[in-house]
Amino acid sequence: MALVFSLLTFIILLGVVVVVHELGHLVIARLNGVFCEVFSFGFGTTLFSRKDSKGTEWRISLYPLGGYVRMFGDSDASSVKEVIPAGYTEEDMERMSAHRKKPWQRLLIAAGGPFANFIFSILVLFTLSTINGMPEYDNTITVTSESSLAYMSGLRTGDAITKANDTPVKDFEELVTQVKKSVGKKLALELKRGETTQTIDINMFKEIDGKTEAIPVLGISPNGFSYKAVSVWESARSAVASTYFIASENIKAMFKIATNKMSTKNVGGIVSIFKVSSASAEAGFVNFIMMVAMISTVLGAINLLPIPVLDGGGILISAIEWIIGRPLNKRFVSAIFSVGLFAVVALMLLGLWNDLSGFKFFGSIKDSLESWLGHFFK
Repeated sequence: MALVFSLLTFIILLGVVVVVHELGHLVIARLNGVFCEVFSFGFGTTLFSRKDSKGTEWRISLYPLGGYVRMFGDSDASSVKEVIPAGYTEEDMERMSAHRKKPWQRLLIAAGGPFANFIFSILVLFTLSTINGMPEYDNTITVTSESSLAYMSGLRTGDAITKANDTPVKDFEELVTQVKKSVGKKLALELKRGETTQTIDINMFKEIDGKTEAIPVLGISPNGFSYKAVSVWESARSAVASTYFIASENIKAMFKIATNKMSTKNVGGIVSIFKVSSASAEAGFVNFIMMVAMISTVLGAINLLPIPVLDGGGILISAIEWIIGRPLNKRFVSAIFSVGLFAVVALMLLGLWNDLSGFKFFGSIKDSLESWLGHFFK
């Protein structure tokens, strides 16, 4: 039953954030005169379908892992290549295809998905804080995994951090501030565990081949909290600020990884999402809804990266064409989309590799492979 529960929460989380994303594309596309042929909840064999008054076929498909929108003229659901559907003319394409719209319109359509994710996150956080109040976290922590730096350094879930680098810590936010200041340095924590007080020194760095590499993540999350009643304005401000913070931090992290300023081990994949969806659901309905909002924001942020195949790549290409006043060479665009596809697949495989490395069997394979490669390339 535990596995069924975990699978169900994973499907709901992934389904909600992807469907919201695709609905964003559909709404903006329709506003710009694009005919959306299909909107599917899930992938694979169609289980149920119905057309609306605008001719869009709404489907429920066999595999409920997200969904997609197929616009008129798309050769497939990726919206990368254009094809004239059978029975239609060039005039129909000019009128109904996203590929034939002006650059600024295509830019808006591409941006519709990520911004739908952000708006959804803001609405969820605003609703929760309006109904329940805003959470105020104390100084107790949850250690996220046994493979984290926090766990390996001796921290445990339920520890109350009273000082960080000799600075008093009253809540989790103050702790995060001190952790950020200590990246690449030593972090001294004073904590209370039960009736005992102890001090733990943590090196937020590691030595690799004589070089010092900063470790940006400790591997903790807040534990204890209480709700504080706030005004509607404060709820709205907090929801926008939280969504912006999560999105900007994820974009910064991806650029740091791309420029080798952060370890690729920080990239998580589908298994990580499965774990956090299950853990948040077990912690309660409110925690799960907040996690859905956070993953929605992360999805929106990743899709804004200027990589062809992702929405950010489409935004960048449309912006360039808008500025120069003419379309880019089709062969060039096709080539960079192929590169972008390779980059996205490589990123997904890296996330999966990191996820599987956390399991003992795959971890031993990884260690053996890295050892062999290190010996081979000496």
